[in-house]
Amino acid sequence: MKFRVLLSITLVLVSINGAIMIYRFLRTPPSPPADQAPTDKAATPPVAQPSAPTPVPAPVPDQAPDQAPDQTAPVEQHAMLSPPPPPRLSNNRIADRILVEKNARRLTLFRNDKPIKSYEIALGRQPVGAKQFEGDNKTPEGHYVIDFRKRDSAYHRALHISYPRPQEVAFAARKKRSAGGNIMIHGLPNGMGSMGALHRLRDWTAGCIAVTNNEIEELWRTIPDGTPIEIRP
Repeated sequence: MKFRVLLSITLVLVSINGAIMIYRFLRTPPSPPADQAPTDKAATPPVAQPSAPTPVPAPVPDQAPDQAPDQTAPVEQHAMLSPPPPPRLSNNRIADRILVEKNARRLTLFRNDKPIKSYEIALGRQPVGAKQFEGDNKTPEGHYVIDFRKRDSAYHRALHISYPRPQEVAFAARKKRSAGGNIMIHGLPNGMGSMGALHRLRDWTAGCIAVTNNEIEELWRTIPDGTPIEIRP
């Protein structure tokens, strides 16, 4: 009898507790007071930032409906940043010394120890080191002179350089080789003058110093025979 009473009481308590739990689960949570800020950061609305003043567009001058905006300004600016081509030497400018810097691929004319103009050049196909033997495709290094010129060259005009010197001939002879020769400052191969400055993309001669046809024309009239030339590494 007592067991049945205890069991009944237990069932009643369990039923009451279950009903309370179901009520709490189904009840809508109360809203927070109006003067209490929510504590969930994720639910906090972003604070509105003060808006920047709307820029007022600058007045646009009157323009015809079929007139397109000027698109030439960037091109003109780029052209202003590009270095201008070197000025053409006047006919009465005569060089009294030539300096060739192989590493810089540069030939410079001097007058009274002052540079008067520089030219970009191409060299022999093996530009590093001084020429020693025929067929080594190297450009000489040292002090020479422009000893004569050729109008009927296979290239557009040519100024001959006085390589080899006696010591270079002797060195090659000791090696039972030829020192070579026929080293010149010349233009582009005949019939290929339109290549212009593109020839400088690589060293392509057999040991000579190459410039464009327009440049060799200028050097032709600016460099007299007998002008000393120094060729540095």
